[in-house]
Formats: sequence, structure tokens, C-alpha cells
Amino acid sequence: MKAPTLAILVIMIMVPLAGCNRENNAVHAERDAQGNTQVTVDGQKVDQNVDRANQNLKNAGEQIKEGADQAGAAIQRGADKVQTQLETKVVPAAKEALNDAGITAKVKGRLAQDPAINALFVDVDTNGGRVTLSGKVALPEQKVQAEKVARGTEGVRDVVNQLQVTGTTPGQG
Repeated sequence: MKAPTLAILVIMIMVPLAGCNRENNAVHAERDAQGNTQVTVDGQKVDQNVDRANQNLKNAGEQIKEGADQAGAAIQRGADKVQTQLETKVVPAAKEALNDAGITAKVKGRLAQDPAINALFVDVDTNGGRVTLSGKVALPEQKVQAEKVARGTEGVRDVVNQLQVTGTTPGQG
């Protein structure tokens, strides 16, 4: 886990634990008559706060997924619009280049909508209907799924899968 991610996690757990004189405080500190600090920790409240933090993380993950789905759908709509304009308004010499751009956008949109693939780390290039996938994925299954998604996209004639399987989630450690 990277340091900024660890810091955020610590804050998410410790802030609820160290609140000020609330009934659900898990940590309580006070001084006795001699000025010595006495600290008590309520394990049950710690567990409750950790459970609450986990639920907050889960909710945030669901919101991120929903946003990615919406972004993927918007990319797909844009690709469809490009394709429509391509078919009706573009001169033949420029048509293939725009067609390739439309295919690239469609493949990226479909990859973004697939929950099995972290599309942020997959690059898509198209030339003459031939799609090249590059970048990194964590698992061999993700590499196979990305190729399957690309092959199933309208206009794709061939797929060159150069994705690297790293064994770890791209962008982590």
C-alpha cells in the first residue's frame, strides 16, 4: 500500500476513534488526581468504527464503479455519434482514419464498462480496423477478456493483444 493510501486509511479509522466526548468514542483519555494520563480503549466501539469505515469505503467503491459505468456509456454514445457522422459526411480518404478513431473509442468504451477489466491501464490503438491492446493487467483472465471485448466490437477486423500480466493491480505498489 502506498503511503498516501495508508495515511487516508489511518485517518478514516482514527478520526472516528478519537472523537471528542461523544457517546460512541472508542478511545477515552483522562488525567487522575496526580496528573497521570489514563487511556482506555473500548474494543467493541473500535470494531464498530472499523465496520463503519469499511462500509464507507464500500459505498465509495460503488460510487466510483457507477461513475465508470456512466463514463463508459458516454464514450460509447460519442463513438456511435462519430460513426454516424463518419458514415454520412466524411470524404473517403479521411474515412479510414476517422473509422479507426471510432473503433478505438468504441473498444475503450466497452472496456470501461466491463467490471473484470481495469480499463485505465489498457491502451487501445487502431489502424485499418486492426486493434492493438497494450498496457498492464493484473490477471491472465483480464488479458483474455480485454481481447474478447475488442474482438466483439463492431468494425474490428483483427486484434493484437500485447497486454502484460503483472500479477498485481496496475497503479499499486
